Amino acid sequence: MNHMEFMDSLADCIAASEAYFREADKTSVMLRKCSQRPLTFEERFALLSQEILERDAFRIYLDAKRFLHRAALLGYEGLSTD
Repeated sequence: MNHMEFMDSLADCIAASEAYFREADKTSVMLRKCSQRPLTFEERFALLSQEILERDAFRIYLDAKRFLHRAALLGYEGLSTD
């Protein structure tokens, strides 16, 4: 991996973290609507769907962060992008 590839990976990690935070914020907004009464079926389904999107975004972020963490430990020249 060269410096340009490392910088691209860093940009990907930043984009992944921003995407995760956006999805987490959407979930938080939906959770704010909870009340003493149970959510309707449609609201529960929407919340479940949103939580799946959030979890997927988190996994992508973690993968990108782990890659960069390895680069910090090994130096990016020691990493392969294959």
